[in-house]
Amino acid sequence: MSDVPAGDAAALRLDPLLHEPVRLAILAALAPADYIDFSVLLGLVGVSKSALSKHVSALTEAGVVAVTNSPADRRARRIALTGTGRESFDAYLRRLEEIVRSARG
Repeated sequence: MSDVPAGDAAALRLDPLLHEPVRLAILAALAPADYIDFSVLLGLVGVSKSALSKHVSALTEAGVVAVTNSPADRRARRIALTGTGRESFDAYLRRLEEIVRSARG
């Protein structure tokens, strides 16, 4: 049985779209950058091309990231956080920090 009051349980929730481990790794990689090439992101996140593409698509559909073609190589794709995505990730991190502070008392 949990000792968290019912009203506080909602406060402990994190956005499941962002909290998924691969998506969280993508967002953490993108946060300090203007954009990252798909091939570089692939190495940073460490999943298959198809898995990364699936997660990037989910984040794109939600408006969290934007995918553009590289001006140097039209076949290469660049991934960047959108303004909304940056705000959502910042809010996610603040919420996570609150949860950690609460857990440490």
